[in-house]
Amino acid sequence: MSAASWTLCIDFGTAFSKAAAAPLDSWARFDPAWVRPLALAGFEGGNAFLLPSAVFVADEAVLFGAAALERAEAYARHGRMALRSFKTLLSVSDLDRALKTRAPTAIDPHRLFTMRDLIVLYLAFLSAAIGRAQAEDPELAGERFANRRYAAPAWRSGDSAGLHTSIVALFSEAEALVEKAGVRLLAPEGLEIAAVEQLLSEARSAARPLQMGLIFEASAAAAYTSIGLERSAAHMVVVDVGAGTTDIAAMFRSGGRIYELPQARATLKQAGEFIDRVIANLATEASGSQRSLQKQTALWNLLMRQMQDIKESLLYDGRALLRYGTRTLVLKWSDLERDRDFAEFRRNLQHAFDHSLAVACRHAHLEKRSEIQVIAVGGGSGAPFVQDMLRHARVDAKRFKVAARPATPDWAHAEEFSGNLAPVFPQLAIAIGGAIAPDMMLAAGGED
Repeated sequence: MSAASWTLCIDFGTAFSKAAAAPLDSWARFDPAWVRPLALAGFEGGNAFLLPSAVFVADEAVLFGAAALERAEAYARHGRMALRSFKTLLSVSDLDRALKTRAPTAIDPHRLFTMRDLIVLYLAFLSAAIGRAQAEDPELAGERFANRRYAAPAWRSGDSAGLHTSIVALFSEAEALVEKAGVRLLAPEGLEIAAVEQLLSEARSAARPLQMGLIFEASAAAAYTSIGLERSAAHMVVVDVGAGTTDIAAMFRSGGRIYELPQARATLKQAGEFIDRVIANLATEASGSQRSLQKQTALWNLLMRQMQDIKESLLYDGRALLRYGTRTLVLKWSDLERDRDFAEFRRNLQHAFDHSLAVACRHAHLEKRSEIQVIAVGGGSGAPFVQDMLRHARVDAKRFKVAARPATPDWAHAEEFSGNLAPVFPQLAIAIGGAIAPDMMLAAGGED
């Protein structure tokens, strides 16, 4: 099967970007063996499927991904930082104006680049990484994808479908930049500052119209969740626990189409990175180093480097150990539960989820349906407190059944994946669902 017979979906998240491919007819004839998550980060270490969403403007070059984060950490004491959270920027209502603004000095000390420049550079890096992963996959190498899509949440603050034309223009410039810069985009040393301005100018002139579709993340979640089920409920509430935001949406199916109930939509600014900061504050307080700025900074950097392991230990084992100098810090889940900020997050999450569930139930009642499915997606979907919320979901009307779907579907455990997909499926879920979904689920850029 050639790449011309495949659909590619890109999910550029707050912390990591992901991509996956599936055959064009996957919705009608699903076969787990043909799901192709792309190893964007290569196999040099870390998770091969997760590409860090980061750009760092160094003194001599612009760096991307893991190299950008590593250099940013080294420069942190000088007040420098990497550009992240692209997804949040792309959600603003006046996107064109935001893209024209100059990047802050902390991000671009040279004062050379607009936010548009830096996002185009990152998308070019992402596109080059997709090309490398495609070339290394014998099923995908050699031809262009028939369909290309990106996933985005239906934010309250912006019109995601309305901004589609502007975002596709960014991808178009990024494609042109890849043609100019090639594999230099993937080099750990990045692109030399002296060359970047010229490359950006040439890319703007050479950009060609690009066909891309937009799928809302909740629709992508509904797509992969419905695959493999003998019977699927017509209504679903999706909780997407990402790095920067937690997004909740309610969906319903009518015939072959899936629609969103916009009045159920909710976005919380509290998510994975918020929990990271709560944990880091607890550890800093427990260490007694908060009186020394130097020690506090050193501990904070250590915590951020090890945060993923610390957070998983807290969530799944109830405690985490951190060795700091000659000391061993012990953090407990009970410490996190007592934290006022974390408790507020859980209350806000529960309130938003209950609201979305109630909206879904009211619509289901009008449609004479009796079952609501609930599911969590994203990197934080497996957290016990999130899964507990879904399992204990209740509605006032006894006629409704609320069924919690697993964050990882049964088919992700298929032998074709050799045990490699299931552990990382929650992070890849949106990209995979977006690749599987038929055109009728697209919010923009699909066939009418």
